[in-house]
Amino acid sequence: MLIVLLGSWVSIRRLFLGSQARLGKPVPEPIVHPVRAHGNAAEWVPFGILALLLLELGGAPSFALHLMGGGYVLLRLGHAGYALNRGPFGVAVVVAVLHYTLLFCMGAWAVWLHFSPL
Repeated sequence: MLIVLLGSWVSIRRLFLGSQARLGKPVPEPIVHPVRAHGNAAEWVPFGILALLLLELGGAPSFALHLMGGGYVLLRLGHAGYALNRGPFGVAVVVAVLHYTLLFCMGAWAVWLHFSPL
């Protein structure tokens, strides 16, 4: 849903910019941040969904899945909000560190669940 909303926002902005924002031309300054927010979400959201799927298939507790999924959504919304509003760089660093940490923990836990004895 987030990827669709960000992509729609980019398309609407391109529509209003007209010929300045045609494909094949450099990205105009007014849509650089929306394009990057959409691209970043398109790159990272699938990994979070895949990690949650692997944890679910590995038998992770429902409560933990909800906590991690909710945290992941909040972090992605935080990143999109930062990117679209050009917030302070410190916010981006905190969100990025938490995002990578959560993804790493989800992946490590999925591997542990896969190889742990029943």
